[in-house]
Amino acid sequence: MLISNKIILLENLEELNELLNKNEKPISYNCKSIYGNRIAIKHSLKKNMNIIRIWRTKSLFNYWIDDFKNCGKNFIGSFDYTIYDTYIKIYYLCINNSETKNMYDNPLDEYDSDDLIKSLINFIKIIAKKENKNKIIIDVHESLRLYEKYYYYNGFDITTRKSIDNPHWIEAEINL
Repeated sequence: MLISNKIILLENLEELNELLNKNEKPISYNCKSIYGNRIAIKHSLKKNMNIIRIWRTKSLFNYWIDDFKNCGKNFIGSFDYTIYDTYIKIYYLCINNSETKNMYDNPLDEYDSDDLIKSLINFIKIIAKKENKNKIIIDVHESLRLYEKYYYYNGFDITTRKSIDNPHWIEAEINL
């Protein structure tokens, strides 16, 4: 994975989606000024958990300081997954959109959030194929509102298995 343990600056959401969909070496962003709108994506590995954080940044100083922790209006998305022997489990997927009301400022519009979810799922499919994993699993709430909005159209099927850490969530999976 080419974004492993790095922070990458991108010019806009289109470049972010392209990076996630291709999982190839990102084009180095040539900063034209010290102060400008950028998208930062950070990948880190803690124990066996892969953690991806995405936020808006305006200056190189935000990039160096890692402004994600208290970013509020800068938050774009967060994505945690673990690679197991035969499958990949997505533990957390959150996008700053209308579904996260009052949690963050400056949400993505419906089209940008749909594109970003599709790109993140495609990103994990690419990793699963490279790692020879035949299944991707994600927890979804029993109400299935977000499942129908995001995951059903990306190929996930509902299972009868309950989530391990929450009795109101069930697992959805996609076989590759």
